[in-house]
Amino acid sequence: MASLFVEPSWFFGYDIVLELLFVIIAGLVSYYAWKIYKVTGERNLKLFSLAFLFIMLSYVIQSVMNFIILAKFDDDMTLLMNLRSVYFFNLFAIYAQAILFLIGLLLLAYIALKIFSLQTFVLLFILVFTSLFFSPYKTFMLYLLSTVLLAFIVYYYLNNYWNNRKASTLMVLIAMICLFVSNLSFIFATDEASYYVVGHILELTAYVLVLVNLLVIIRFGRQKLKNGKKTR
Repeated sequence: MASLFVEPSWFFGYDIVLELLFVIIAGLVSYYAWKIYKVTGERNLKLFSLAFLFIMLSYVIQSVMNFIILAKFDDDMTLLMNLRSVYFFNLFAIYAQAILFLIGLLLLAYIALKIFSLQTFVLLFILVFTSLFFSPYKTFMLYLLSTVLLAFIVYYYLNNYWNNRKASTLMVLIAMICLFVSNLSFIFATDEASYYVVGHILELTAYVLVLVNLLVIIRFGRQKLKNGKKTR
């Protein structure tokens, strides 16, 4: 599976730092979503937490892979990188990263379907990974599948916001739009370096928005509980 990106020389290294930030932020999102789930018992929050756990693990693998690539090439290397040239571990890591990331998005899409059926999730899993496995252009297919799933997720949160007009829903909607555009950018990053940078910046924006939204929900919940105790 080849991953071919055109990356501006000044950005090399910064992308690795950003991916480490993605690990931390996605991990915090998973943790805080789980905390809220334990209080509310809402199943969607449980799935949301698991989705970001898989997304976090995908970035862990991607970060390790990038460190290995960085160690293998000197500073004067061309930043048009063909990952077929690195060891089999890197090849395995690319597949693992793609699978974990897509599982995370599948869980988010599963929430949007509102059909809590294991058979439905298994069917989605088979369709998505069959498309990835048999495609000769796996990196392109990864981001194409991600973009399609995120388009569906964006539509779900857009409907949610249209119905309740809550600030928290709007923040998640904006975050998912950022993720959608970032994955769309990576599709074109094989030809234009600027898309690679834009994709990473939008990813960071999306994950920060989701984390801030969860922290606001937790703070509001604590304040509400505190006020409830005072009125007794």
